[in-house]
Amino acid sequence: MSEEVKIKILNGAEALFLKYGFKSITMDDIARELGISKKTLYQFFEDKISLVDQTVLRHIEHEENACFEMCKNIKNPVEYMLLITESFSDIKKQINQTILFDLKKYFKETWDKLNQFRIEFIFNQVLENLKQGKDQGYYHEDINEVITARFYIHLVDYLINPDNVSSSEFEFKTVHNEMMRYHLRSICTEKGIKYLHKSTIYQNLK
Repeated sequence: MSEEVKIKILNGAEALFLKYGFKSITMDDIARELGISKKTLYQFFEDKISLVDQTVLRHIEHEENACFEMCKNIKNPVEYMLLITESFSDIKKQINQTILFDLKKYFKETWDKLNQFRIEFIFNQVLENLKQGKDQGYYHEDINEVITARFYIHLVDYLINPDNVSSSEFEFKTVHNEMMRYHLRSICTEKGIKYLHKSTIYQNLK
């Protein structure tokens, strides 16, 4: 029962954080929204910092599991990257533009954990994707997987780091779609390009 209550709190807190940002939502807000007492809330989380941290870590875990699930049924490495693109755009639609700024400025340790996830997990996923793509003839044989994967991480950093992107200049989806078109077209062979042109997801990036 206690685990169910904790999951309820994490789900409710995540929904509020995604909608309003981390800074403006208080423990009082969360308790009131969920219809529980603050005493119950503090039984599971020492303070707001702890709640934010566990909420973000759980989100990271869900993202990892989603990537693993995608791997099970994909036709080829190009399709995998397109599905990741589609999934990432859907997630970003749910996020208030202030949330990443709040996380970096007010919850630095949690922000660092998110960065570590990006550097390690995403890098390794892209690295493996590049190797598979080369082996299957979808990506150019002469690309350096490690360097290219690092390039990709820097592109992701540009997307999610609030210090890098002016939301008033371009919509997130526009920047993200251009990033993926740039990445895929630069590494794909003729075989890979042909698959891109047949993909509905890729057509929607334009």
